[in-house]
Amino acid sequence: MVGKYLETLMSFTARMLYYIDKYKLSFDKAFQYTVKDYKDKLRGYSLKRFYDVSWNVVLNYHKLRFIEKKIYGTNKGYRRLVMLWAIYFGENLLSEILGYERLKRKFAKSLPRSIDLDEELSKLNFIDRLSVELSYPKWFVELLSKYLGKHELRLLLESLNKEFYWIRVNTLKIDVDKAIRLLEAEDVIVEPDKDLWYMLKVIDYKKPLYQLQLLQQGYVITQDKASAMVVEVLKPKPGERILDACSAPGIKASLIMQLTENKAYLVLIDISRDRTYNMVKLLKKYGVDVNRIEVVIADSTKPTINKKLDKVLVDAPCSSSGTMPRDPSIRIHLEDLKWVKSFPELQKRLLTANLKLGDEVIYAVCSLIPWEGEEVIEHIISLHSNVDLAKPDIPGAGGYQGFSVSDKVIRFFPHIHRTEGFFTVKIIPKH
Repeated sequence: MVGKYLETLMSFTARMLYYIDKYKLSFDKAFQYTVKDYKDKLRGYSLKRFYDVSWNVVLNYHKLRFIEKKIYGTNKGYRRLVMLWAIYFGENLLSEILGYERLKRKFAKSLPRSIDLDEELSKLNFIDRLSVELSYPKWFVELLSKYLGKHELRLLLESLNKEFYWIRVNTLKIDVDKAIRLLEAEDVIVEPDKDLWYMLKVIDYKKPLYQLQLLQQGYVITQDKASAMVVEVLKPKPGERILDACSAPGIKASLIMQLTENKAYLVLIDISRDRTYNMVKLLKKYGVDVNRIEVVIADSTKPTINKKLDKVLVDAPCSSSGTMPRDPSIRIHLEDLKWVKSFPELQKRLLTANLKLGDEVIYAVCSLIPWEGEEVIEHIISLHSNVDLAKPDIPGAGGYQGFSVSDKVIRFFPHIHRTEGFFTVKIIPKH
């Protein structure tokens, strides 16, 4: 029975890696798919260990690929990676399982050779060592090293490996003080944010946040502080007509309506019919007045809106490289450099198409990569002589140095702000 449990755990985790790598799924989506695949085999087992083991394997993915290459000379499949994880990193999560030590010895004996990881790391230069030790694609570490000193680069990469969560109190349905009391009753300890009165930093929790009754009922919403800051750049006011060009899943749209007490008018565009349908359901759950919302299923690079609006939000599709604290699978997606480099062109087309629809255009991406931030904005400014930048009036860091727009954009970094990595800027007409 014990052997069967460990076998199921190893096999489950390998399937997780397959879904994440092949289909670029988020960690949670891959977990849901794998649970469905293994439904019959998981009866009687707690899912928490399956989640924790899979998370740790994904977190160490690039380190495991390095070990695999050193031992086998090649990279091959996912099952072997999970086996190597059990040997090198599984102790903390598996040691209490009867049979683990026997399994570990069996796996170790099957290796063509063994390596001392610390010794192998000591042979590498700074960039290679950092990318392996903290488990990121080398190109990603190399790119960031052009803009950050060695010490800060390490701090940033270390912070991307740590989980942290923010909760937004949905004041359309509940006040902040009551939400804090009810969260504490569900064993969630939070700390009010000093910048945004409706945001709470999660200090400790006993069960997965998605299981919270308050969350399921729409009284609180998991939203990163940096994501909320993008809406603060927009500064929505009652009566304003606002376009959200890439609106699903609707989290920022719901915050716009929260801050205006359901008195703004929103045009929400998304290309996916399914995402749009789910977004409307979510907005209703959050207490948003859907009578003040116009939903358009369309490609936002070719908007069909023929009226001028007060403000436009372009929260563009991106590599999501800033969201790794919440989703470690991004580090696997980033291996596909061609995929990463496909986003800037889309972002430029989105911005160009939406510039004419409002007097103020807020651009944002949850990315740490300058190709998706500073370089996109430099391109837009060079092409459109009638627009200018107004530095967002929010706390945050400036952009990466060396760009003409560096002092007019805002970046959030996990090691500085305890948020996801985000980039945002306000584009206005040139006077």
